[in-house]
Amino acid sequence: ERFVYCITNHDQVGNRAFGERLGQVIEPAAYRAASALLCLVPYTPMLFMGQEWSASSPFQFFTDHAVELGKLVTEGRRREFRHFTAFRDPEVLKRIPDPQAQSTFANSKLRWDEVNEPQHEQILQLYREFLRLRRMHPAFRDPSRGNWDVREIGGIVCLRLGLRSAARALVLIDLVGGHTMPDLSSLADGESREWKSLISSNEVRFGGDTAPVLTQPTTLVFGEAR
Repeated sequence: ERFVYCITNHDQVGNRAFGERLGQVIEPAAYRAASALLCLVPYTPMLFMGQEWSASSPFQFFTDHAVELGKLVTEGRRREFRHFTAFRDPEVLKRIPDPQAQSTFANSKLRWDEVNEPQHEQILQLYREFLRLRRMHPAFRDPSRGNWDVREIGGIVCLRLGLRSAARALVLIDLVGGHTMPDLSSLADGESREWKSLISSNEVRFGGDTAPVLTQPTTLVFGEAR
């Protein structure tokens, strides 16, 4: 239970040539599904600044060295990317932000005002609601290894929680979309259990447009009906 998980961090983003965030390189449904999964995994989720509302500002590699060292850092960074096909064009290589430039640092600052824009507010609500479920549902309270298991069924990752608890939960994750919903009774180990849908990453309030089905990347959560 001492593990810390993340789906993005400053190294992954800052070491990209242009500092694009995860939400800028994958489709919105996939970002919602991955974010919801992060909020519900056993152990401790780690958030990187602004990911909880899918911040639009990049996080670029910036430095504040003395002039001589700074020049070497700038040259070295661009030299690294020369080995990638996408940067063999010298003009493209020149567009990689200069780590020493004040604008590179300024571009990496969060735009706090965008939290109130619909597409960002919806993602923030997703994080709040999935973390609230994690906090309130008994199945998520014990992160020890014996209280949960994971299996794959037809391309769907099935996380079962609360194996030592009176209340159980199922988290179904399809990070690609288009897979067939598994038979939930097959996840009950022969016991008679009835499940009800609790939340989906693809709900309209989070920026999605479908009911709890797996037509696009989705994280679904079911609780045991009582």
